[in-house]
Amino acid sequence: MNGKSLTLLGLLAVGASLAAGQARPWGAQPVAGSGSPSGVAAYGGLSDRAAHAPAHAPVLESGIGHPMPAPLVAAKFLVPKGVRVTAYPGTTRSRIYEAPVVLGLRPGYVYRFELSNLPFRPGQSLFPEIEVRGTLVPRPGMKYMDYPIPIALSEADIERVLKGVVITKVVYLEDPEKALPTEVGRDAVIEMPDTTESDAIQQALANGRLMAIIRVGNLKPTAEQLQPLAIDGTILLPGEKKLPSPAIPPSLPIGLCPMYDPLLGPKGPKEECFIDGGDKEFPLGIGRNGQLGGLDPTDVAVEFTIGGKRQVTTSNVVCICSPRFMIRRSELLPSGFEQARFLAAHVGVHGPGLFRDRQAAMVGIGSVRTGGVQGSVRASGYVGKVGLSFYIGSTRPLVVGQVDGLKVTAAVVEPEQLTAYPTLCPLTVTKSVDPPGPKEPGEVVTITIRYANTGTKPVSDLVVSDNLSPRLEYIPGSAQTDRPANFSAAENEVGSLILRWELPGVLLPGQTGTVKFKAKVR
Repeated sequence: MNGKSLTLLGLLAVGASLAAGQARPWGAQPVAGSGSPSGVAAYGGLSDRAAHAPAHAPVLESGIGHPMPAPLVAAKFLVPKGVRVTAYPGTTRSRIYEAPVVLGLRPGYVYRFELSNLPFRPGQSLFPEIEVRGTLVPRPGMKYMDYPIPIALSEADIERVLKGVVITKVVYLEDPEKALPTEVGRDAVIEMPDTTESDAIQQALANGRLMAIIRVGNLKPTAEQLQPLAIDGTILLPGEKKLPSPAIPPSLPIGLCPMYDPLLGPKGPKEECFIDGGDKEFPLGIGRNGQLGGLDPTDVAVEFTIGGKRQVTTSNVVCICSPRFMIRRSELLPSGFEQARFLAAHVGVHGPGLFRDRQAAMVGIGSVRTGGVQGSVRASGYVGKVGLSFYIGSTRPLVVGQVDGLKVTAAVVEPEQLTAYPTLCPLTVTKSVDPPGPKEPGEVVTITIRYANTGTKPVSDLVVSDNLSPRLEYIPGSAQTDRPANFSAAENEVGSLILRWELPGVLLPGQTGTVKFKAKVR
């Protein structure tokens, strides 16, 4: 059997596995009765096994080794003390809870809740509407009910709503690569203003994963308007351990359907965890001037000298799981009022039937000359199209091009030579985070970087550099090392720090060393 036949059989096997439901993209929705374990459709791409699992249990990975989306989204009502939250308002299934309270909501549905016992407003209530658009994809050890989205309405928000303002809050799971360099508390989220609701949604999509849209105004809905939103099997109430299947399928899309490789399977979303260590963006290297280049945020670089030559290597990559929610908000203000009056009299006037108003066009043209252009682009390839040839001279290569009789001669400028870390590096560097597992906002972790000379020659003049992520805040005075070192810290471009240890002396073959520090997870 030739290679083409093997390839064809492999593709057929993949197609068969997809048809059998062994590998399914995020958010795929099986058809009811098409092989799901209990014969009920897993609405929103959430399997029946996960839907009926205990709410506080971590979600298991799928059969192809990838994490599964959580069947519920935890929602915490952050409202003034004494406010009561009613689930299923206006129906016989209504339940009232004192805030703050955490409820489990199925993604893909629209919910209505009642907020009563408002401060300084006896007898008045608000009915916020919540669209749940996304869900967490927990990693091993994460319990999705421990990471609730904030349903935040302050006393000032309630006061403005009762005066006629409509407030929209868009909750999103922040992309770690676009994280703000600031600490966000579990019950003290950051809200950023936008002009319109559409702008708020676009900003949320541009900076992370859309989770929920909250709208609240002072209009009291009728019983007929509340009844369709009270769907059985969509809200996990406090004290409940399991939730039955929903009565009807979801009405909203869930944003977890990325393209994926049919052989490797779906790739998990990145918003739940942020990466630290390794060499992320531009490759690390040592320039001709002996300076380190390519140290991007989250990178770790260890410079050393061996055989009179300066080299650099990096560490492994560690993953710190700590979901962080942010809010974009907009307000719709009353723009005017309408008033009707009866006519007191009628006056008719005959006059010109046509009125013209002409105004000369005004054109403004501005021209600004460019003051200068500065840029740096790394060459990734070379393409020649018309009459191009190379002439190698005694000192430097030359390139000659000729188009329609016009001869152009240019000297090729060699890029700055970089000595990148080799494949077989004599220095082994490992990075670790303690304690392991998911992290809470504000939790302090200990980060350790270990290096070892695993080669056969001594290395000298080590310099360890750690360019911290914006999600990490260095604890001043916590830097440690097991050998004499000069420590310094400088600000980086993402609002965190670059930590640097200069370790003079020689590291003989077989010798090791350690630097460590403490950082707060923002």
